[in-house]
Amino acid sequence: MPNPAPLPLLSVSKLGVARGDALIIDGLSFEVTAGEALHVRGQNGAGKSTLLLALAGLIPVATGEMSKASQSLGFLGHDNGLLPDLTVAQNLDAYVGSSMAPAEETADALGVPALMDKTARTLSFGQARRVALSLACLPGAKLWLLDEPFAGLDQATAEVLEGILTRHLAQGGALVFTSHDRQFSDARTIDIPEGRDDV
Repeated sequence: MPNPAPLPLLSVSKLGVARGDALIIDGLSFEVTAGEALHVRGQNGAGKSTLLLALAGLIPVATGEMSKASQSLGFLGHDNGLLPDLTVAQNLDAYVGSSMAPAEETADALGVPALMDKTARTLSFGQARRVALSLACLPGAKLWLLDEPFAGLDQATAEVLEGILTRHLAQGGALVFTSHDRQFSDARTIDIPEGRDDV
């Protein structure tokens, strides 16, 4: 008897997402199962960032249905989300003991320990992205939603991140990500028609 198909970690059916009074995404359907990566593509303004916000539950959906196997997820938004007047160590300490505490192995791989004493506002975009990624790539979350995770990273760090993402998928995780300029091996793609959102 064949093995049953794996249950999706994320399922979206006829999803509509609005910005203000404008429906910028309409009728979107897809599933992501364990071990899968989905690359969301589209021009600037198509609504890719807004879609990830909706998938994360940070903004409401306008129409359709969405289900997740777990409410625990890793999320990286367009903004790095660091408190600018705190050091990197203080930013990370805010999550110690919670389900959002970064994995030491991930933080080490991304070079975060070398940044601990720096105030967040003094970080370059790439440095801040590395810290934010360490908070988004949560070991306890099966589903990672990452908006432009490779933005601001040098080639070496981008390759490190690819390794982190590959291990996550190999361990039964799933990934939905946007990227203007980088592909990810074996990722499925979905294209968002041009809309009126600022991405």
